[in-house]
Amino acid sequence: MKPTVLRYRLSEPLGFSTKVCAAIMVAGGAVLSLTQPFIGLALAVVGFLPFLLYKCLEINVYEGTYSIGVNMFGQIVGRKEPYPGVKCIFLKKNRTIHRPSRHSWRQTTSTSFDSFLWLEDGTKILLSKDNKKEFALLKITPFAHELQVEVRDLTTPLSEV
Repeated sequence: MKPTVLRYRLSEPLGFSTKVCAAIMVAGGAVLSLTQPFIGLALAVVGFLPFLLYKCLEINVYEGTYSIGVNMFGQIVGRKEPYPGVKCIFLKKNRTIHRPSRHSWRQTTSTSFDSFLWLEDGTKILLSKDNKKEFALLKITPFAHELQVEVRDLTTPLSEV
């Protein structure tokens, strides 16, 4: 039996520095709550939020809707849109040029592999951004299998195909 609700995490898991900052906020809130209870509790709650919230895509096949929003305690907070169906999932190579600043002399370029979910109504939803093509394909292959759509690799030039 196919699942009727598909969820895909769009944001990356927390990095080490974010976890450390959030832990410091929670600890600081606990200490501050001894003298200033309201401010300390508010600081502790704000420190817990990065551990609980992440950006998510939810497709409800039974209701025919999808929503992009923040997953808060297992519920998606976001606007529901009608789900028109999926054309494909495609992988695109994105090259970004960073302009020189006063601290550097030359431009730097970075390459990322962006994967998109392309809906029938023309909407493109960014699924992931990765530095390596292999990581991007590993992330989107299970999702494409669940949706039963093909993954198009648009990173290779047409002359190689």
